[in-house]
Amino acid sequence: MEQPAKVSPDHREVLEAVLSLPSKYRDVVYLYYYEEYTAPEIGRVLGRNVNTVYTLLTRSRKMLQEKLKGDDYE
Repeated sequence: MEQPAKVSPDHREVLEAVLSLPSKYRDVVYLYYYEEYTAPEIGRVLGRNVNTVYTLLTRSRKMLQEKLKGDDYE
Protein backbone atom coordinates (compact mmCIF):
# COMPACT_ATOMS: atom_id res chain seq x y z
CA MET A 1 0.00 0.00 0.00
CA GLU A 2 1.29 3.46 -0.86
CA GLN A 3 2.20 5.81 1.93
CA PRO A 4 0.95 9.39 1.59
CA ALA A 5 3.64 11.92 0.79
CA LYS A 6 4.72 14.25 3.56
CA VAL A 7 2.74 17.47 3.36
CA SER A 8 4.33 20.80 4.20
CA PRO A 9 2.67 22.79 6.99
CA ASP A 10 1.43 25.39 4.49
CA HIS A 11 -0.28 22.78 2.35
CA ARG A 12 -1.53 20.83 5.33
CA GLU A 13 -3.95 23.61 6.31
CA VAL A 14 -5.36 23.68 2.78
CA LEU A 15 -5.66 19.88 2.69
CA GLU A 16 -7.44 19.87 6.05
CA ALA A 17 -9.85 22.55 4.78
CA VAL A 18 -10.55 20.46 1.66
CA LEU A 19 -11.15 17.34 3.76
CA SER A 20 -13.55 19.24 6.01
CA LEU A 21 -15.86 20.08 3.08
CA PRO A 22 -19.14 18.17 2.68
CA SER A 23 -18.54 15.08 0.54
CA LYS A 24 -20.17 16.36 -2.67
CA TYR A 25 -17.74 19.30 -2.66
CA ARG A 26 -14.75 17.40 -1.33
CA ASP A 27 -15.03 14.75 -4.04
CA VAL A 28 -14.97 17.20 -6.95
CA VAL A 29 -12.15 19.28 -5.43
CA TYR A 30 -10.06 16.20 -4.77
CA LEU A 31 -10.57 14.79 -8.25
CA TYR A 32 -9.96 18.14 -9.95
CA TYR A 33 -6.97 19.47 -8.03
CA TYR A 34 -5.28 16.39 -6.61
CA GLU A 35 -6.01 13.74 -9.25
CA GLU A 36 -6.09 16.27 -12.14
CA TYR A 37 -9.32 15.04 -13.71
CA THR A 38 -11.19 17.44 -16.00
CA ALA A 39 -14.73 18.52 -15.18
CA PRO A 40 -16.24 16.28 -17.91
CA GLU A 41 -14.25 13.31 -16.55
CA ILE A 42 -15.43 14.04 -13.01
CA GLY A 43 -19.00 14.20 -14.29
CA ARG A 44 -18.63 10.75 -15.80
CA VAL A 45 -16.96 9.30 -12.70
CA LEU A 46 -19.55 10.72 -10.30
CA GLY A 47 -22.54 10.41 -12.62
CA ARG A 48 -23.20 14.16 -12.60
CA ASN A 49 -23.82 16.71 -15.30
CA VAL A 50 -20.65 18.63 -16.24
CA ASN A 51 -22.36 21.95 -15.39
CA THR A 52 -23.10 20.58 -11.92
CA VAL A 53 -19.41 19.76 -11.51
CA TYR A 54 -18.48 23.35 -12.44
CA THR A 55 -21.06 24.68 -9.97
CA LEU A 56 -19.73 22.44 -7.19
CA LEU A 57 -16.17 23.58 -7.91
CA THR A 58 -17.20 27.24 -7.77
CA ARG A 59 -19.09 26.78 -4.52
CA SER A 60 -16.29 24.75 -2.96
CA ARG A 61 -13.73 27.46 -3.82
CA LYS A 62 -15.91 30.01 -1.99
CA MET A 63 -16.20 27.69 0.99
CA LEU A 64 -12.45 27.16 1.06
CA GLN A 65 -11.82 30.89 0.82
CA GLU A 66 -14.02 31.41 3.88
CA LYS A 67 -12.31 28.62 5.80
CA LEU A 68 -8.87 29.99 4.95
CA LYS A 69 -9.82 33.65 5.27
CA GLY A 70 -7.01 35.75 6.59
CA ASP A 71 -4.39 33.50 5.07
CA ASP A 72 -2.52 34.34 1.90
CA TYR A 73 -4.19 31.69 -0.28
CA GLU A 74 -5.70 32.77 -3.57
